Amino acid sequence: MVQKQRRTQAQRREETQSKVLACARQQFGEKGYSTTALEDIAREAGTTIRPIYHYFGNKEALFEAVTESYEAELLATLQAPSENGGDAGLAESWQRFMALCDQPGFVQVVLLDAPHILGRERLRRSAVVLEAQRRLDEMWPERELSDSDRELYARMLLAALTEAALMRGERSDYDSSAALQPLLQALDNV
Repeated sequence: MVQKQRRTQAQRREETQSKVLACARQQFGEKGYSTTALEDIAREAGTTIRPIYHYFGNKEALFEAVTESYEAELLATLQAPSENGGDAGLAESWQRFMALCDQPGFVQVVLLDAPHILGRERLRRSAVVLEAQRRLDEMWPERELSDSDRELYARMLLAALTEAALMRGERSDYDSSAALQPLLQALDNV
């Protein structure tokens, strides 16, 4: 007879945190921050509310962890290798971003709720903005931009991505791929 191996406390903790995070992603994504209750997340995760407070502190901290999980996916999308450089490589990233926006919850959590709940300043300091700056530097190696201009262009690019994602959610006939080239031309002329 094979004995079942007991899980360690660390394994149980990791399993509970992962379950809570997965359920929180689903709840925040479907209902939004304001109408999501920690009790609902706990019930769906098969636990009580106490571990949520123990591991995450409060609702806002749990929401921040959910946001960070989506942002990690976004960063991986932006950093994914491309067979093309320049505008073609950026077009590939654009399409991958749009596919990410089709994921249930991404738009609700990252684009709608996070700026209001966690603050817009948080995004400014994020790895996503730094990656957007890096990508723009690759596209325009001849431009010598100040740090504030680099940040501005990166934020403009992310704002355009955000608006395209929101329009895609609002209008099923919207073709987001057509928006990239005019955006790049506009940024190039700034």
